[in-house]
Amino acid sequence: MGLGLMGSALAKRLKGAGFNVILYNRSLDKARRLANELNTYVAESPAKCCEESDVIAIFVADDNALVDVAFMPNGFIEKSSGRDVVNMATVSTGISSRVCSVVENYGGRYVEAPVWGSVSEVLEGKLIAMVASNKELSKNVQEFLSSITQRIIYVGKVPRAMALKLALNQLNMVIVATLAETLSFLKIYDVDFSYFEDLVRGSWMESIVTRFLKRATGEYPPRFKVELAAKDLQCFIESARTYQLNMPITAAAMHRYLEAAFHGYSDKDYPNVAKYILDSIDKKTK
Repeated sequence: MGLGLMGSALAKRLKGAGFNVILYNRSLDKARRLANELNTYVAESPAKCCEESDVIAIFVADDNALVDVAFMPNGFIEKSSGRDVVNMATVSTGISSRVCSVVENYGGRYVEAPVWGSVSEVLEGKLIAMVASNKELSKNVQEFLSSITQRIIYVGKVPRAMALKLALNQLNMVIVATLAETLSFLKIYDVDFSYFEDLVRGSWMESIVTRFLKRATGEYPPRFKVELAAKDLQCFIESARTYQLNMPITAAAMHRYLEAAFHGYSDKDYPNVAKYILDSIDKKTK
């Protein structure tokens, strides 16, 4: 369920690994195109998809999308009894816990399994999965996860896996947002970025600059979109608020990604939050 970049890649990986795959996407035309490519078929509703599956893998975009496919008329909740619902989407801990509770009330098994990696890692079966469940994992889920991962980190009960994934994304995206401001500062003082690369060589900062500089300033296929970076930071903030923990630095980074998304960078690779600022400087100086 959910056929964005990651969900579509997951379907291809599973089909190639010999699984029978049923597709559902809220935009059914998208599901039908992928079904034709993979020689499989489309369920017309989340309930139908769940009813005909042993393992339901969910890779939707955000909290609202998860609530939609779970609780909408013909949502998967009503057919989850005796089935494994594996949520791979990155959502807030509150929403994950809520869906978990309802799935379990219906007699289903809910598993959090957000992943570290992008499309290439999905297709190669090299994801790292963070897994949490209130019940023992079934053999079906173990087989499913082993077919798409190189490593699984078990962290206990729901929502610990989601909290771990949000912490990972928060640190990554705040660092990238900070680098965006670093590069824009260098640009306004006409300092070539190569001097900065040379300066940090051999330090702990080298790997960060080396990894993100080209992706921050150039045009590359998105591994993770700017709009989704903003969404994940919002989920982190909302999950922290559950325990009355304030996250002002994360909030500032989130607003920078939202700003970039609003100005046309929504579908670009998330390090392009830097390119958004650099392009803005160029426009001002012309």
